[in-house]
Amino acid sequence: MFDTGYTREQVAELLSAMLTVAPDRDDEHQPARHFATALRDHLFKMPDIDLDKLPYSTPEGFTETFLNERQRRQSLQLLIIMPYLSGKLHDDDVQRVDRYAQTADLSPGSLQDLNNLVNGRIKKALIYYGRRAASEFTPGSPVQKLKSIVREVHSLAGDKKRADVYEQLSSLEKGTFGRTLYNFYQNRGFKFPGQKGNLGESAVRHDCVHILSGTNTDYAGEIAVAAIEATMASSEVGWEMVTEVLVDFHLGIAWTLPGGIKAESMNFDPELFSRGLAVGSKINTDLIHDWNFWDDIETSVSTLRKRFDINYVDIVDMPAPDKDPDAKTSYWNID
Repeated sequence: MFDTGYTREQVAELLSAMLTVAPDRDDEHQPARHFATALRDHLFKMPDIDLDKLPYSTPEGFTETFLNERQRRQSLQLLIIMPYLSGKLHDDDVQRVDRYAQTADLSPGSLQDLNNLVNGRIKKALIYYGRRAASEFTPGSPVQKLKSIVREVHSLAGDKKRADVYEQLSSLEKGTFGRTLYNFYQNRGFKFPGQKGNLGESAVRHDCVHILSGTNTDYAGEIAVAAIEATMASSEVGWEMVTEVLVDFHLGIAWTLPGGIKAESMNFDPELFSRGLAVGSKINTDLIHDWNFWDDIETSVSTLRKRFDINYVDIVDMPAPDKDPDAKTSYWNID
């Protein structure tokens, strides 16, 4: 979970570091400045900080400002996002992030991904990320992990019994989580685990976050829900989920996408992403790692939102993008 308890000095240092590692390269397209502004306004709620009067940032000053390890780690994660924002990775931006990380004595998986990607080692980055993500999406003891992996393999290969379990959710009362999950998949043409062409049980955990947070499944929505997962997650793998969607839907590189889904470019919305970070920071449970949705399949969506401190959304069945002209990317009631 993300600690938003920064002092004014720390926010100013973070914003300055963000603009230092990946400065905007032209006056018309200013993704770094727009993201810094949105982060200042929505996550930290300090709109009076003037971006034109920020203190000069150095790796040493950054490390000294963030003596608390948790804040230092999460602040570095925000720096790691910066090189992606222009829509093309630049060696010098990544090198500057590396210097901040080395001085802070940190080397998170998302930074390893960034370095592999900028050097064209796309498959290597995917393998390393896949290992870490597999552990995150299969919580529990070693035996429980093994059972989850076996079930995942069966589901991906095709398992009618498993698919029937999901199909039976249609009989649940409207407003329950199970019925909402069923509607979510049916309305979008998604395949349930066990059906041909499905994305596996792990994708369902991710879709649970879409449903409970009120965040849709268009390209911008996928990036926004990754922001929620990053600040909600109890591990740093959440930030690699941000890497995943930025590569797939902002850089336009098909990194983690299954067949049939195309990569897209320039879908990062700094306002929406920053609000997503704020949304995730308020959720009191890591919904991917620490919650088994099957335990609450008959619980109402509204009850679950109250339990998890998701108090900014009312909608239950979100309209599907590309099918409903009234569909929105997010349904948050949050500044």
